Amino acid sequence: MKFSTLVIASAAIAAGVEGFSTSVRTVSVRQATSRKMAEAATEVDKMAALATAANEARGLAMDSIAAAHSGHMGLPLGCAEIGATLYGSQMQYNPKDTQWLNRDRFILSAGHGSMFLYSWLNLAGFDLSVEELKNFRQHHSQTPGHPEFPNSEHNTPGIECTTGPLGAGVSNAVGFAVSEKMAAARYNTDDHTIFDHHVFALAGDGCFQEGVSYESASFAAHEKLDNLIILYDSNEVTLDKMAEYTQSEDIIKRYDAIGFETYEIDGHDLAVVEETIAAAKASNNGKPKFIKCNTVIGKGMEETEGTNAAHGEAGVPYVDKARASIGLPEEKWFVSEGTRDFFKGVEEKNGKIYSDWQSTYAAWKGANADLAKELEDAVSDNVMPADDMIKAIPVMGDDAEATRVSGYKIIQEISKLVPNYVSGSADLHGSTRNYIDGGGNFGAGFDKTYAGKNLYFGIREHSMGAILNGIAYHG
Repeated sequence: MKFSTLVIASAAIAAGVEGFSTSVRTVSVRQATSRKMAEAATEVDKMAALATAANEARGLAMDSIAAAHSGHMGLPLGCAEIGATLYGSQMQYNPKDTQWLNRDRFILSAGHGSMFLYSWLNLAGFDLSVEELKNFRQHHSQTPGHPEFPNSEHNTPGIECTTGPLGAGVSNAVGFAVSEKMAAARYNTDDHTIFDHHVFALAGDGCFQEGVSYESASFAAHEKLDNLIILYDSNEVTLDKMAEYTQSEDIIKRYDAIGFETYEIDGHDLAVVEETIAAAKASNNGKPKFIKCNTVIGKGMEETEGTNAAHGEAGVPYVDKARASIGLPEEKWFVSEGTRDFFKGVEEKNGKIYSDWQSTYAAWKGANADLAKELEDAVSDNVMPADDMIKAIPVMGDDAEATRVSGYKIIQEISKLVPNYVSGSADLHGSTRNYIDGGGNFGAGFDKTYAGKNLYFGIREHSMGAILNGIAYHG
C-alpha cells in the first residue's frame, strides 16, 4: 500500500523524526533521520493494512452469515481490530505447519462468534478456502456453527479446541498454559529454548459470568502462568438484554484481586491494541494477563451495532448497506490484493521465526537425543500399547483391598512406563490416592516446580476438568 509523501512526512514528525529542516546536518544524522522516516512510513503502511484487513474480515463474516441466514454477527464485527492485530502482527504461527510445537495458541472462548476465527484463518493463509466460508454452518463443511477441534466430521486447520459452552474455552486456555509451562520445564535447556510461546483466549461477558472461568483464573494466577493472555470482548451486551441487566461487578477489579496483570483499552484503536498485546507478551512477571477491550458489538452495522440484536442474524437485511459504509465493493467475500500481499509478508516474517526455531530444534535434538525421542514419542502418541502395559504391571496379591489402593499402585507403574503421565486432584489426593510418587508437584512457590507431575487444583473441580482438557488439546 502506497501513501503520499505528505502522509509519510506527517507520520515521521509525529514519531519524533528530526527531518524536514533547512539547517545543515551531518551525514550520520541524515542517515539516522532517513531510517526513522522509513520505519515510520513502514508503520503507517502496516497500520493501514491492518485497518483494511479488519474491514475485509468484517465483510467475510457478514457475507457468510447472510448466506447461511444464521450465525452470530456481533463478535466478528466488534472484534475485527483484535483479530487483525493477533493474526497480522502479534502471534507467531505457520499456516503451512499447523502443528508446529512452538506456535502461539488462540482459543475463541466465545465460540458463537466462529466466523471471526474462520475469516482470520482464511486471511492468514491457512488451508480454509473462501468456498468453505461460503458453506458456513452447512453439513460437512469445515466451518461449523462453533469451532470444532479436528475430528471425523471436521478437520478445520488452525482450530485449537472445540468451544461453545461459555467459560469452557477460557478455562481450556489455562490448561494450554499449564502444558506449555510443563513442556518448557521438561525440554528447554540452558543452550536451547524449544518452548516459549503464548496462549491467547478471546472471551465475552458470558464466559466471565460462568463460574468455571473464575475457578480457572484463580488457579492460573496462583500458579503464575504468565504465558496466558486473556482478551475480554467487553461490549456491554448479552443475548437477551444489555449486560447491565444481569451483571454489575467490575471485572477488572476481580482479575486484579485474583492476581492478573490487567489492562483496559479501546478495542477498536489498532495502535493501542497492538501496543497492549505486545506489552502483555513482553511481561514475564509471573502474572497472567487480562486485557479488557471495550468494543461495540456489531460495529459497522448501524441498525444493530451496540444492541443485543447484533448477537444473531438480525443484521442480515442490512449487510449490503453495512458493507458499503465500511468501504467494501459490491463483490461478496471480497479480499483485496493488498490484504493478500500483506499476509504473505506476515507469513514470510513468521516463516523466519519458524526456520530459526527448526534450526534450534535440530541442534537441541543433536545434543539431547533421549529427550528428543521422549518428546517426539509424546507428540506422536507413541506409547506402549495397553496390553503390553498390563503385562508390565506386577500382578496384585490375593488379599482384599480398596480399589483406590489398587489404583494407586497401578498409577505408580504406569508413571514409570509413560514419561509424560501426569495426575492431579481437587483437594482429594488423600482420598483418591492418585498421587504419583516421586513425580514432584506442579506450579509456583512452596515445593512446586513447572516440571512437577502432580497438580493441586484446590477445590476447583469444574475447572479441573476444563484445565485437563486444555492440557490434552495442547498435546
